[in-house]
Amino acid sequence: MEPFSVPAMLDARAGRMFTDFYTPAKLIESLDITDVVGRIRTPTLVLDYEDEQFYPGQPRQMFEKLTAPKDYVKLTAATGAQLHCSPMAPQQHCEVVFDWLEGKLSGS
Repeated sequence: MEPFSVPAMLDARAGRMFTDFYTPAKLIESLDITDVVGRIRTPTLVLDYEDEQFYPGQPRQMFEKLTAPKDYVKLTAATGAQLHCSPMAPQQHCEVVFDWLEGKLSGS
């Protein structure tokens, strides 16, 4: 929550748990990249998660709007990588991201 609320950031840096979830949640809810996604020119990896609980359907929508070189990966319960950011399969999540980066940075 640090990027979305100065009080949350200050509490976290002081080792305290923040309690105001409403303010950052309202800010996150207001974010919309619909008007700018078409301006993205860099290769983009879009990850989607089975049972995504925060942004269901949005990764696919973003992928479809991208005009830059793009790749889409759906992480699933079959490999334990479901839910937002694959909390039960961080190694698989990282392998997908770092393999993609290695391919893009090596030019393959």
